Amino acid sequence: MIILRTLLENQLSQNRALTAEHGLSFLVETGGKKILFDCSAGKAARQNAKKMNVSLKDVDYVVLSHSHYDHAGGYLDMVEHGVRAPLITGPRFFEEKYARDGGKYVYLGCGFGEDLLKKYKIEHQVCEKSITLFEGCHVAGGFERKYDFEKAPARFVRQTSTGMEADDFPDEVCLVIETPKGLVVIVGCSHPGILNMVETVKNRFHSPVYAVFGGSHLVEADTERLSRTMDMLREMGIGMAGFNHCTGDAALKRMGECEDGTVYSHLKAGDCIFLS
Repeated sequence: MIILRTLLENQLSQNRALTAEHGLSFLVETGGKKILFDCSAGKAARQNAKKMNVSLKDVDYVVLSHSHYDHAGGYLDMVEHGVRAPLITGPRFFEEKYARDGGKYVYLGCGFGEDLLKKYKIEHQVCEKSITLFEGCHVAGGFERKYDFEKAPARFVRQTSTGMEADDFPDEVCLVIETPKGLVVIVGCSHPGILNMVETVKNRFHSPVYAVFGGSHLVEADTERLSRTMDMLREMGIGMAGFNHCTGDAALKRMGECEDGTVYSHLKAGDCIFLS
């Protein structure tokens, strides 16, 4: 059994006691373990978890998909409230993130550094290609860029030791869970491209991908890219997709109207998925 709980997303579902904010956070339960995947921007994910009657202090792992504030900023609040599980990130996670806006730069980083991990004695693992958390559950990164039309917006940059560089998101990782039906992939923002990520996971783990959940960053996709993406997800054999956050209203509307065999849903704050 896999239980995926949407602790935080841009929009609320039917439970109006919860809070929505621009960001993403999932709690994943599988194989008798609990994985906190992304922490959103602030304290809302933790507060929503309490209102959903789930504990975060006993999570076994924390995985941060990348270091943008709306996925990793809430980690500081989680740590200050007792989360001490090992942290898994991609490489170069602590390079500061910015968005170029005309003649200025807007800080988009996570808001903490390695000193936080040292202070609370938190184990930190860096995923270059793949890490096995436990049997049947993995973290994957280092995605191949097969589909060149999937490009991160040019405004995203990161501050390196040699100055500002275009951000190709070397820190992006996803969660991969093995099931009898195929792989379940949980993503944050899919900055390397949702198709590139799914294709890499499929090839690396030598298994088809059955379901994908999380942000697809199709919010800025034009009609052609959106059509190609949906066509290729179908061709890849994706049976279930629960997209949210940076997917965008236009893409979510189109997916909701789709009758190509893939079951699409918009995972809002409070929405859960149960897979046997």
